[in-house]
Amino acid sequence: MTKSYELLDSGDLSKLEIVGGYKLQRSSPTSAYGKETPGIWNDLHAMYIKNDSGSGHWNFQKKVPESFTIEFSNLTFKIKLTPFGHIGLFPEQETNWNRIREIGKKKAGLEVLNLFAYSGGSTLACLDAGMSVCHVDASKGMVDWARENAKLSGLDTKPVRWIVDDVMKFIRREIKRGKKYQGLILDPPSFGRGSKGEVWKIEENLSELMDALMELSDNKPEFVILSCHSQGFSPLTLERILSSRIKTKGIYETTELFIPETSGKKYPAGFCTFFKRS
Repeated sequence: MTKSYELLDSGDLSKLEIVGGYKLQRSSPTSAYGKETPGIWNDLHAMYIKNDSGSGHWNFQKKVPESFTIEFSNLTFKIKLTPFGHIGLFPEQETNWNRIREIGKKKAGLEVLNLFAYSGGSTLACLDAGMSVCHVDASKGMVDWARENAKLSGLDTKPVRWIVDDVMKFIRREIKRGKKYQGLILDPPSFGRGSKGEVWKIEENLSELMDALMELSDNKPEFVILSCHSQGFSPLTLERILSSRIKTKGIYETTELFIPETSGKKYPAGFCTFFKRS
């Protein structure tokens, strides 16, 4: 498949992308530095302008379809320009998707729990790797979007459960049912609300969540991918969150997530700890 996503440049609290042939400028709080190639920041299709309330709007300079599809990382994604500035694709996670595929080559059939699963990139990677997945997100719209991505990628007949629910409520029910998972994937937000208005705050709820996940895996998961974009949760913090709970030997890879730019620089895009059982 051809790669139809490119990050051209970033800087001055914005990033410049080509997505399916459309040139987009989006706000970016992590790029508080100068642009590498300022001469290319013109002839846009659309610019996302963020407001003080956390939302924003798109300023269209050329026609862009309401939705379209692109191929990325051997998967097919539906792209939409949402009111919150998201497009349905998080390219910085491609490294983790490749890690999942490598695990699948050696350990097929693992049962994986993917939480805060959004548009389903990690779910698709697991299905592509021969794993079965429980995909959980509090937003029905996002779960529907992920299901559509699975169908577009030819993975809709693979073993997957699509769950619309508050993450903690769902996990507690799984514990009562005696359910076990070998793989755990989560990219928790700093703040969020469950399907019935339940409040999630990462600084208050992540420890409880990780303890429950260890119960679902008997503290001996085959792999864990924990990533986030919240202040105060550095790569070292994420590694210690896992290493203080996992009771089996393995390899930890702790990194800063990034997207390579055609400018030659790296765009900072969060933090991640990956654990693989040895």
